[in-house]
Amino acid sequence: MALYVLLTALLLPLQCIGLLLFAKGFFPYKPVFHGYAPIEPDAPPAVFDSMIFMLVDALRSDFVFSNQSTMEFTQSLILSGTAIPFTARAAPPTVTLPRIKGLTTGSVPNFLDAVLNIAESDDSSSLKNQDSWLAQVKRRQMQTGRLVMFGDDTWLKLFPGMFERSDGTSSFFVSDFTEVDNNVTRHLDAELAATDWDVMILHYLGVDHIGHKGGPDSPFMPQKLKEMDDIIQRLYTHVSNKLETDGTSTLLVLCGDHGMNELGNHGGSSAGETAAALVFASPLLAKLEADNRASAEGFGNDYEYYSVIEQSDVVPTISGLLGNPFPMNNIGLFIPQFLGFWKESEQLNLLKQNAEQMYRILKATFAELSVPVTTTNLDALMKGSDVERIHGLWHTIQSPDFIDSKDSRSTLYSFLETGRNLLARTSSNYDIPSMLIGILIIAWIAVTLYRRAVTSTSSDFVTKAAFSVILLGHGLAMFGSSLVEEEQYFWYWAASAWFIVQFSVAARYKSQRAAVCWLALSAVMFAVRHYHHTGQKFAGSFDIASFLALDFSTSLLWLLIIAEHLLIFKNLQFYVFTETGSIAGFVCSFTPVASLFSFKLSMALEAGEAVPRYLIALVPVSIGAEGLNKRAQAAFLAFGICLIFHIVSSVWNLKKDAFKFIRGVFHIVELLLVLESSTVNIPIFLLYGAAHSILRRYASYSTSTSMSIVLTGLIWQQVSFFASGNSNSLASLDLSNAYNGISGFSTVLVGILLFISNWAGPIYFTLSTVVQLSIFQTRHSSSSSSAYSSIEELVTTDYLSVMHAFHAHSLLAVMLACLILRSHLFIWTVFSPKLLYTAAWFILQQGVVDTFGGLALSIIAEAL
Repeated sequence: MALYVLLTALLLPLQCIGLLLFAKGFFPYKPVFHGYAPIEPDAPPAVFDSMIFMLVDALRSDFVFSNQSTMEFTQSLILSGTAIPFTARAAPPTVTLPRIKGLTTGSVPNFLDAVLNIAESDDSSSLKNQDSWLAQVKRRQMQTGRLVMFGDDTWLKLFPGMFERSDGTSSFFVSDFTEVDNNVTRHLDAELAATDWDVMILHYLGVDHIGHKGGPDSPFMPQKLKEMDDIIQRLYTHVSNKLETDGTSTLLVLCGDHGMNELGNHGGSSAGETAAALVFASPLLAKLEADNRASAEGFGNDYEYYSVIEQSDVVPTISGLLGNPFPMNNIGLFIPQFLGFWKESEQLNLLKQNAEQMYRILKATFAELSVPVTTTNLDALMKGSDVERIHGLWHTIQSPDFIDSKDSRSTLYSFLETGRNLLARTSSNYDIPSMLIGILIIAWIAVTLYRRAVTSTSSDFVTKAAFSVILLGHGLAMFGSSLVEEEQYFWYWAASAWFIVQFSVAARYKSQRAAVCWLALSAVMFAVRHYHHTGQKFAGSFDIASFLALDFSTSLLWLLIIAEHLLIFKNLQFYVFTETGSIAGFVCSFTPVASLFSFKLSMALEAGEAVPRYLIALVPVSIGAEGLNKRAQAAFLAFGICLIFHIVSSVWNLKKDAFKFIRGVFHIVELLLVLESSTVNIPIFLLYGAAHSILRRYASYSTSTSMSIVLTGLIWQQVSFFASGNSNSLASLDLSNAYNGISGFSTVLVGILLFISNWAGPIYFTLSTVVQLSIFQTRHSSSSSSAYSSIEELVTTDYLSVMHAFHAHSLLAVMLACLILRSHLFIWTVFSPKLLYTAAWFILQQGVVDTFGGLALSIIAEAL
């Protein structure tokens, strides 16, 4: 045992090194041009003197354009011709930081920006020394040009020192729907009266927060969108008045950085997540001819309203309308609907400058563009690959008589569209040697750990064979994009197959009780797998959680929630506070459960969730964000006191009981897991509890083996992760409980709560497995032939060897898939997110929960 602990202490850090080396090669920052684009002497004149850039986080296209939208004033501007609408397609990952990069530089951000998006304190993604339309405004109008910003403090991290005035707010405190937006709006009176800024940026967060808490159909959403519409009316009125009074033209831009899926989350590539609303508004837009306007054809299909453009196209369009050069790293193209502001020759000059700026990036990316083009091979190039076609188009554009040709505009747009598409899908600058070294390290460790797992002291051949099949099957599944997106089905099928195997074993040994256990467990599994339909294919389809969320099911949902709280109360009273006396034990058990229920009820009411009338009386008035924090802190405090009391009382108790100690910790931690779970997910703990009770009985039967207990625990960890609504998409990462009890951003605390919230099921079954192993060890401890003398040895030898081997092979398979499929169409939307999730499983679930948590629990229990 000591040897294995030493081996673990050496291999875990080595695995981290292998993972970091692979990540270094797989997630390099894309090379960028430094410096600033030159000011073109023949650039068309500016159309607008200043701009108000209003970004509403997660503003999906239908929120503005659908018939059900409450943004009536914005729609009236579109109908009057003073606003031009678009659906701006956002490139994955659809999270704020990379989307702001795309909206300001016109480039395609690196996928690693999705990770940096969570670390608010990180400054490695700063755009301070990169070209952007903000930098061009600052540079060209150095004497008078100023920028002000109010809202999401991601802008302050990306553009340090850029703003004359600013007021940032944290984007991750998703429980707050009002203060984050009021903090922006309160500056409007002073700023609209001021004349010392050229660009005002407003980043509103309330729509995104409502989406995370209650989804796009939250009862708070129409009211919030009406609030945004009122602000648009206020801003447009100012723009119109300025034009009439002093002739100052101001462009008002309303946009979303991304959309949201049907659950209110984002980060993936579904239609709802990538479809962001975009509206340009100004009285000057009424001068454009009708045929230059966005078409309303195909209204609303896949959230595609009016004309669909790429979000990167916003950057050159803003630059052109403000009379500034296109940023150096821009891959967007000027939106053709706005060309009507200039005469024909100026339009062609503008598009040619757009093409020249993009060609600099293309030439630096593709060495073959340096080869001279002759008239003899021009036709072949135009019919060849995209790179060859770019080569031919550029040669045509450079010809002396190009500007005078009748198809010059269509040729320029053909070049721009081909170049944009080519650059958007260009692979990162992979560091293959680093990736290979990382893979070799992980491969050696995976083989070592597998040998350890199958040669452990347990002699259960059937389980070892099943474990080997699962390793192989799961590893092969990681090479299919659809299998990664729908990984939950692999585990549902693996669970069913494993239950059949165990039922057969029980029948072979004529153990009727064990056979009944596996039949009952199959019934529980059926309910668990239908609790949430996750993945991509059936995400958002009707399931148990959807049923419980319906208005007429509100009473049933809260009855189940109450039942789960009562179950925790019973277990605390029986396993934690049994020595304090009947009355004191009742009070000590009731207090933390009451504190937990009070917080969950208050949080549901503040989020606008349906709550039965008989419970609303318990929280008669709104307590606000501060009140929620205090109730969450009280629940956390109660959890901490319970845990400390249980440890101290177990140490001082003369009647040492390792099983009772482990089970007490298990139920105390369940208190924390429920605290960090969404309202609709609390009833699933009743199903987890049923599975745990069945497995406890199985652990006490003679047909059980330690390896079968561990493999069953591994399967339930994976099943519970997906059954709770998670998937391998960043869009399913639930932030709604990551700020419980926290009034400000803390990378460590928010990270811990985020992990607990999303990995509540696997944490539950880690502790459940340790409880089962303690029962198994107790049953065999009286046997002289027992292979295990203590629960500590059992956890170390069988449990950790299986868990470590599985996660090492899972990590190896995903790394190999990312290396081999690095040019795959879905490398950044499917395989890269899976790599991040696998890293989280390896570092946090295996490293922290399984290894340190499981070992600590067994060591303390054995020391009693």
